[in-house]
This record gives sequence, C-alpha cells and structure tokens, in this order.
Amino acid sequence: MKLLCRNILFITLFLLIFTGSGNAQTTWSVILSNDHIKDEAIRVVLDDLQNTGKQFGLQFKIINDGKAISDHSIIVGSPVRNRCTADLAKARKIRLQGIDNPEGYEIMTRDINGNRIIVVAGGSLIGDVYGLYWIWDRLRVYKKIPELNVKRAPVFKIRHAYLNSKKKIRQSLRYCINYVSGQDALFLVPWHAEPENTETLEKRREIKDVIEYAHSLHIKYFTNSYEFFYHPSLLKEYGATLSPSDPAFWDALQAKYRMLLRAMPELDGVCTGNGELTGVTGNYKAFDIMLDGECCDWSLEKRYRTFVKKMYNVVVKEFNRDYFQATWVTNSYEQHSQPDIYKKIFTRDVPTKNFYVVPMITQNDRWWFQPYNPTFNLTPHNMIAVFQMMSYHESQGTKLFPTFPGAYFQAALQTIEMPKKSNLKGISCVYVPEKNGWNSLSLNAYTAYRLEWNYNENLRDIARDFASIHFGPKAADGMADILLLSPVAYKYGLYIEPVTYGAFNSLIQMRVDTFPAMGYPNIDNGKEHIHSLRTIYLRCKPWIPETLIYLDHGVETANSMLQIFQNTRPLFADAELAQRVENSLQYTRLLVQTNNYYVRTFFAYFEYWDNPTSENKNKLVETFTKLTAIRNKYKTLQFHYNLFGINHLLINVEQALQDLPKAKEKMATLPNSDEITQIIKNQQKKYTRILQEHSNDAVKFLHWQGKVDGRDILKIKGKNIEIEHLRWDPIYAMDYKFLRTLPEKKLTVIPKDIESRPMHPFILEQPCRGNNYTAQVYLYDIPGGYGTCEFDLYYIAKSPKELGLEIPWQTKH
Repeated sequence: MKLLCRNILFITLFLLIFTGSGNAQTTWSVILSNDHIKDEAIRVVLDDLQNTGKQFGLQFKIINDGKAISDHSIIVGSPVRNRCTADLAKARKIRLQGIDNPEGYEIMTRDINGNRIIVVAGGSLIGDVYGLYWIWDRLRVYKKIPELNVKRAPVFKIRHAYLNSKKKIRQSLRYCINYVSGQDALFLVPWHAEPENTETLEKRREIKDVIEYAHSLHIKYFTNSYEFFYHPSLLKEYGATLSPSDPAFWDALQAKYRMLLRAMPELDGVCTGNGELTGVTGNYKAFDIMLDGECCDWSLEKRYRTFVKKMYNVVVKEFNRDYFQATWVTNSYEQHSQPDIYKKIFTRDVPTKNFYVVPMITQNDRWWFQPYNPTFNLTPHNMIAVFQMMSYHESQGTKLFPTFPGAYFQAALQTIEMPKKSNLKGISCVYVPEKNGWNSLSLNAYTAYRLEWNYNENLRDIARDFASIHFGPKAADGMADILLLSPVAYKYGLYIEPVTYGAFNSLIQMRVDTFPAMGYPNIDNGKEHIHSLRTIYLRCKPWIPETLIYLDHGVETANSMLQIFQNTRPLFADAELAQRVENSLQYTRLLVQTNNYYVRTFFAYFEYWDNPTSENKNKLVETFTKLTAIRNKYKTLQFHYNLFGINHLLINVEQALQDLPKAKEKMATLPNSDEITQIIKNQQKKYTRILQEHSNDAVKFLHWQGKVDGRDILKIKGKNIEIEHLRWDPIYAMDYKFLRTLPEKKLTVIPKDIESRPMHPFILEQPCRGNNYTAQVYLYDIPGGYGTCEFDLYYIAKSPKELGLEIPWQTKH
C-alpha cells in the first residue's frame, strides 16, 4: 500500500511538473511504459536524475510510451517493453543488438528529426534501471548528457553490501547492488522468553518494512549474523549443552533458524560467519563454536563443516533460501587464510546449490603487503569476494586523502578469473556511502561498482571519472593522477616492508588513527613498547638502507601528490573544496613523514643503545629533533591522530641522550610484561579479600558495563567518566550508573569484577591530591574481538597503604 501511494504521487508529479530551475534549461522527455511508471526502482533513479540535472540546467518530464516523440528524449525499455522503442526499431531508425543478461543494457544515441534520442534497452526492467543509472553517472562525470553508444552487463551476478536502512539501501541502487545483508538474526528470532519475544516482534515489523522496500528496488535482503549467539531459553528447550559433540546443540542451532525463517518468510537468505563474536547484549549469550566446547575434542575442520551442513539443511533444503558463509577470522592460520584447512572443510560433502563462501580479497585483512586470498578456486563452491577499504591507517575523523584501491582489486580479480571455470560469482563492496563524498568509503564503493561490470576497465578512466564527479572536469586529470598515487604513498610510506611478510597484521606500528603504545606504558615507562620496537628494528636490521628507501619513496610520493595538486588547484571552481582537498593532502604528507621520522628515530635509538658512539648519538639527536618538531605540529592542526607510541619513544630517547648508563639501569629495573601481569593478579586477589573484610564499610558508588576491545582507561572524578582509548577498537554499548559521588578525600577505590575476560579491571591510579582525586580504572580485554566487561566500584575511607593496596607504579602524593 505504501509503495502504491508513492507510485501514484510519482506519476502525478512527473506527468504534470517539469523539474529544474532557471531560464537557460534543456528539457528531456523520459518515455516510459506503464510498468516502468509503477516501478519503485525507476522512480528512485529518475529522482536522482532529476536532482542531479537541476545542477546542470537539465529538466526531465515523464511521457507515456503511447505518445509521439517531440523533443530530446530518453526512451526506456527494449522493443518488448516500450512501444516507442518498438516503433523506432520497426522503422529501422535504430538497430539494437539485444542483450542476454537481464541485468545488462544497451544504450544507443541517435539524432532523429532534429532531436537527440537515447534508447536505454535493458535485458529486463532492472536492466533499464541500471542503464538509467549509467546515464546518471555520465551526467555527473561530464555535467551534461553525452552521446552514449554502449552495451554493458555485469560480470558478476551477485553485487553485495552490508546495509540495514532504507536510506542506505536506496543509495546502494546507485552502485547496482542487488544483495544486502542487514539485521542480525539474533534480534529477529521469536524467542520463547520475555522481554525478548516482544522486542523481536517489534524488530521484525520494522525489518519487514525494510525488506519490502529492498524488494521494490529488486534487491534481495539477508540477515547477517556471527554464530553462535543465543538466548538461554533455546538451550533449555532442547536440553543442549555448549558443545559441538552434543547432537542437541546442533538441534538448537537449526531451531533458531527455523524459527527465524518461519517468522520472516520475506527473507531471501541468511549470511553467517564465525569470526568475532561481538554485539551481544542483555540476556543474550555468545559461544565460539570453532574453539570452545565442553568435553569436545573435535577439530576445527569438523566443527566448521558440521556447522555449514547443519545451516545448509535448514536454510537451503527446508526453506529454499540462499546461504552465504563468511570465512573471515581474526588470525592467519584458520580457514580464511590457509588453503589446506579450507579444502578440509569444504569437501564434496558440503553441497553447492544456493551456497556461497564469502572471503576477503586479501589473505588476512585490509592491509597492504598482503597476498591475495589463496582459497579461491580450490573447491566447486561458489564464492563472493569482499572488497574492504584498503585504508587501515585512517578513521572517519582523520580527514586524510582517500586511498584508491583499483590496481590491487583489479589484479586480484584478474588472478582469480584466470582459470576457465573460476568459482567467483560476486563481489561485496561491504558498505556504500550514505552521502555523496570523496572519502575512501565512496571511492571504494565506486571502484567496486565499476570493476563489477568490467574488471579489465582502464583504471585511469575510473579514477578520472571519480575525480570529475567530485572535483570537476577541468581538475579531473590532475586529481586522477593524485588518486592513482595514493596507494603508493600509503603502502610505502606507512608500512615497514621487512616486517610485513608472514604476519596477520602487516601494519604493526600504527592502527586506524593511532600510533599505539604497546605494553603498559603508564606502569613500565614504555619498556614493553620499546621492546616491541626493538623487534621491528631487528627484523629490519639486515637491510635498513633498503627499508628507508621504501619509506622515503612514500614521502616522495606524498610530496608529488601535493605538487600535482598545486598545479591543479587553479582548475577548481570551488575554492572551499580546493582548500579541503589541500588540507587532506597536507595531512597525508604529515602522517607519512611522521611515520618516516618515527621509524628513523627508533632505528637510531637502538643503534646508539647498542653502540654508543658520538656518531650514533649525533644521528639520534637529529632524528629526535625532527620527530619532536613534527609531533608538535599536531597540537596546532585539526588532524586527529593519537601519538601514544611516539610520545613514549621520545621520553625514552630523551632519557638515553641525557644519561645512557642511567637509562639502561632504569630500564633493567622496570618490570617486564609478565612481571606486571603477576603484580596485577596479586592486586586483584587482594580486591576480593579486602571487599569481604570491609563488607560493612565499603561503599558502592558506580556500576559500569560495556564492550571492550583492547585497552582503555576510565578516569573517574566525582560523577564524571572520561575514557582514554589506548588500543584496538573503542568501547561501545557502554552503560553506567553512579550510586554516589566519588568523594575528594583520602580513600581507596576497589573494583568488583562481575563479568570480564583477562586481564580483568584493575586500578591504575588511586584518587589523591596529585591527580585531582581521579580514580583510573584500566580495562584490558586480551582475547581477539570485543568482550563484555561489567564491574562495580567501591570505595573504603582508608588509604591504600592502610589496606595493603599500594600501587607500586603510582607516584606518592
């Protein structure tokens, strides 16, 4: 009903109203059949054409295909679906070759009776939509509708993204996406428990509306889940234990998806994976099928193969839906990265019909210096390649110049497609941008879109078109040069080549928007961090000159990008846009140069440490001075990059330059990582004992819970919490409640752990006058991925010394 009303409004508006404004405008008729006029995807693409056309003096009006051609026209549909196309073909004014692929299209331009006529003849109605979107794309590139004579069809039948809102699904049509994975199945299953059953009922109603909209755009909708997430009621109902060797466990898993698919017949399929188990909240629980299990000695291969077959039997055999299985995992030694393990899982025993394996295009994750994934074409099972953004060095707030992934992606596809019977059937660009922009997300999605239709396309054409869309036709050539150089600057300017090979993570000294400090720098004065840098240094030591040549090549490339921009800047029509682009290129050069000085400084530090000659000292002074100067630049720029690791290196370098023997003596006396871990465990044992002994006078003042991945420090003062994020991904799903204000007086804060993974919460600093009565709680989730962390904080009105809880590393105040 909603779509019907929208279509009626669409017909009314387009039949009566011209779009566009201003005096000097060109009018185009868009000639549609009745079926076209009723179609939501046609409405969406024409809405995009209409809005974009306004910017360039174009207006469009909708004409029914029963009327005569009277002006410039876009005729939509093959002779079978549009009477005007049929009349032109019959009169031999056009000669269409025809197209076999229903998603493909043929576009032909002719001048007929003084009017420009463009025929868009798709292999089906959705082919017509994709053809119109190619016109829209060309309009954005050329700022006018050019002469078009092309025949195009997608190489890959599956073009996928992970999306879960109508707005994003609408945007995905611009990239010819035809499959989306959205809501987690966990929140759609009709659980036999409250309040979850009521909550999932509401969520199903919401998602059914989203699915209806996706279907109106000819897009299939899947759930997206990492398994195994469950409600405890499920295991109780089936008498199941958390063990793959328990048959009842698999009954429970299958029951979960039966309940889902019975409750939501609108679903086209399910997408599952078994990597990071994150996102579970409330009463829901998580279980790692591949690694955990009560009294289960099953191998990874047997667990994984059993999981896939049990899922397949429900999703495909019982409900005739499609099944996508993502193989990614946070290591380099399991099914995603190791061909032998992959082949042992996906044997002939695993069916192929309606089943697709979904690995990343890289062997491990989205880093440079990564081989292509070695699991393609090993078995008959169809596959979908994931095109993650190759920009692990940036986050949304860093404002760096985008990373063009085209050369890497294209060569990967050419490699995978070399066999005569390649099993690659689709590409996932992962995300599409919610707003039009020239960031890495937009560039990644646009590059994937172009390669999905022709993976041999000239990369410069893709880069130039993207540049023309966002920076204007006059600036497009220069900006294309810069885009093509961007992966060179980042790959060679940020990655330390000798330490990249054979590692899961090939960018180990930085991450997303941070130069992390390893170990416990607040406790060990950076000892563990220096140890980690020495490991890098020793890997590079046999070929330091060559390592620096690569890093310098990255700097030189970043400089070239800026120089090209200076020559291109006068061609920008928008001065404000030009300034934003220049800022992003300045930030790119700054980051690459910072990394260069960082590496040179710790190389020089270890050379001086190991061989304290005057020459080595002078070299260290030089690199220390340069790194300090560039670090200080960050204080005056709106460039949000955390320099934790750099700051701790500079502290240690300064100590070495002031008095090397003293610095060595201090370093030797500091606790190492294992010793610190034991100190913390001893403190945590005392927490439990002291809280029991002081059960009458311990005051609970805060309850905190959240999802932690890596390291964070909670700084608590009064009734305020500040988070200092140190490493890996930030805290999410945080919830806390102050029961009392933390007093500003002599006291001791003690955590009571409710649920967490090692290291478990511990007190980094007790509140005192010297830190303005701020308690610091250190959260460190060691295992991969996010873990639940929940605890209470108490205070006792006695000093840490009185309670025997003095913190060895805290300065006395």
